[in-house]
Amino acid sequence: MELKKMKPLEDDSVDTGTNGEPARKRRNPFNTQRLKEEKERRQKKRARLIVRNISYKSTEESMREHFSQWGTLEDVHILKRGDGKMVGCAFVQYETINQATKAILHSNGKELLGRKIFVDWALGKDEYVAKNPKEEPEEKKPKVEVKEEDGEVEIKEESDEEDDGDEEENSEEDSEGESAEDDAKDDDEESDEEDEDQKEDKDELKSKLDIKNVKKEKVISNDVQQGCTVFIKNVPFDAEDADLRKVCRKFGLVNYAIINRQAVSGHSKGTAFVKFKAKESADLCLQAGTEFKLMDEVLDPHPALSREEMKTKQSKENSKDDLGKDSRNLYLAREGLIMSGSKAADGVSASDMTKRHELEQVKTQVLKNLNRFVSRNRLSIHNLPQNYDNEKLKQMAQTYTGFRPHECRVMREQKVTPEHPQGKSKGFGFLSFDTHQRALTALRKLNNNPSIFGNQHRPIVAFSIEDRAVHKVKEKRTERSKLNNPTYQAKQQQRKERRQQQRDGKKAKPSGPQTDNKAKLQKHIKKLEATRAAKVEGKAREQKQQASDVQSDFVGAAAKPGTSLKMRSKKKIMEQAQEHMKRVKTEKRKQKNKKIRESHLAERKANNRPKQGRKKEKDELRPLINKYKNMISGNQDGGGVKGVTGGKIKKPKRTKWYTE
Repeated sequence: MELKKMKPLEDDSVDTGTNGEPARKRRNPFNTQRLKEEKERRQKKRARLIVRNISYKSTEESMREHFSQWGTLEDVHILKRGDGKMVGCAFVQYETINQATKAILHSNGKELLGRKIFVDWALGKDEYVAKNPKEEPEEKKPKVEVKEEDGEVEIKEESDEEDDGDEEENSEEDSEGESAEDDAKDDDEESDEEDEDQKEDKDELKSKLDIKNVKKEKVISNDVQQGCTVFIKNVPFDAEDADLRKVCRKFGLVNYAIINRQAVSGHSKGTAFVKFKAKESADLCLQAGTEFKLMDEVLDPHPALSREEMKTKQSKENSKDDLGKDSRNLYLAREGLIMSGSKAADGVSASDMTKRHELEQVKTQVLKNLNRFVSRNRLSIHNLPQNYDNEKLKQMAQTYTGFRPHECRVMREQKVTPEHPQGKSKGFGFLSFDTHQRALTALRKLNNNPSIFGNQHRPIVAFSIEDRAVHKVKEKRTERSKLNNPTYQAKQQQRKERRQQQRDGKKAKPSGPQTDNKAKLQKHIKKLEATRAAKVEGKAREQKQQASDVQSDFVGAAAKPGTSLKMRSKKKIMEQAQEHMKRVKTEKRKQKNKKIRESHLAERKANNRPKQGRKKEKDELRPLINKYKNMISGNQDGGGVKGVTGGKIKKPKRTKWYTE
């Protein structure tokens, strides 16, 4: 509600100044005060917020408790209907605009009592109507009714006010509201009989229609099955539904054209659905090429799919992605990675963690070359002591993993010195196993294990990165050595013969003993069963060991096949290093405080004397009292007291009046 500015009172006679000009009007002091108050009120109104989609369980106390964390509240008003039911909307008044802006930033789109609320600046009624002009709803628009009475046709316009008035009573307001019919007839002449006839006609129409009893049937859409709906991509973001409809009309009649939009912001997603009335027009739209344009953008039409078809398509795509082979085994690069803040990082020294971060940076740079890949059977082990050679490394791997590696190599410098005749150790080496499963279990048992080299210097184990060209050279070398081996050639010849027999359909000779001796056959069968059982047990044992290795605390991250390579950037690694340094410092401080406490306790124990027994309090007067009592009673010697003879005190004579 706007306050109108009051005009000051003016006289007919205008005062003139010295120069003949009209004199300035005096300011009304009450008017200035009122304007000042109005200005303050408007300033406060600027810090007023509207909160939409609030829960129906919310109260003024709960709203105050939630919104008071961003500033002091002056008023909270929850809107309600006439019957007392909540609208789901509220106004919140803050003291300052800064507090209100904080509330919008921190609470808009967040949950309150289980519902997502939307907070915005509250607008005045006029401003809101100007920004959001609404068309008059169909119910409030005048209804046109055609009547036939005695061969005459009457056109009658009615509004909702008229209908409500006729349903309740025939009042003067109702007669004034029927403007269309009154213009056709005489405005001044109205009678009760005509009103009654009109009322009866309306009642008859209502009884015939039975509008209350009509129920809306649930319509199940089958647009996709008909083949009339088209899904369009590459729709310009500035385009509206009407623009798309105009473009699609050239193919045929259009039922609807809807652009997909974001739920909250309302921005276009760049896609749309268009339904044509005929399937032929939809087919024409799908066949349209570069001519199908909107705002100089070529539209991309596709046949619309149902939800079930979309789900099956997505599942197939996901399965294809999962089945895609990773020829470089990049998922193994994250195996054994230790993140700061995890259980595996407990007790890891700062030097070890920096070394791990340096190796991770090198790994990311090396894997940028597409000819490099991660080996499945070969491991690299860092942080080796200087006294370790190939044999010691082999023994260590065998004792801690249970598997015998077929390659153990400690990398050494080429320079030979008297101290190091074989060359100084570089502090790292390589281990390779027969199968990937064994290599994986070995990594999970050795990596970051504090019991191997000590808690401060733990082994850093990972799958080694190989060069494809070097790997091919190695493979060719092994093939050459196999060809030069006569036993290998004989085996190859036997295999070829077996394959040829299988192709020809001939049965291969059984490998078992072909004799009639039953005892030998039974022994052979038992041996085969024992070997099969041993194989099954071995596999089960390996799987259990692998599961237990993953569950141990010092093991790092476990990589799964199919996951994409997400190596950390240099910034992330630096953040991780800083976080771990903080953790190491706090642990050192705790250890130092613990040692100080232990030393103080030891000093106290050394200084403290052994506890003496509690002294019993002796009553020194009691023996004296007892002594003198006995002396008086004559039970003991006099002890040098005068008047004592023979060790007894003579009792004085008592008079007859004395009573004990």
